[in-house]
Amino acid sequence: SGNDDIAFHFNPRMDQKVAMNSFRNGGWEAEESVSDNPFKKGEAFEMFTVIKTEGYQVYVNGNELYTFKHRIPLEKVTMLNINGDVGVNLFGYIK
Repeated sequence: SGNDDIAFHFNPRMDQKVAMNSFRNGGWEAEESVSDNPFKKGEAFEMFTVIKTEGYQVYVNGNELYTFKHRIPLEKVTMLNINGDVGVNLFGYIK
């Protein structure tokens, strides 16, 4: 895994689907998506991700949305990056 690899890319496309993917060895891999998009433009939401042995389990507004299976070993993941047109009111983690 190179320094530019992305283990879990989460992309809610407003009024469309929620797309998930990983980027490895210079290219995007097979996209996985959920058509039942709980995100609405301008509406607040609560989201948390549980990192389990089988993958990234995503919850939105208290409901399980999807589990994205690991493609890059967890021990190689070193950073979390949140960007885009989103305001973060609270961020935390439990080890």
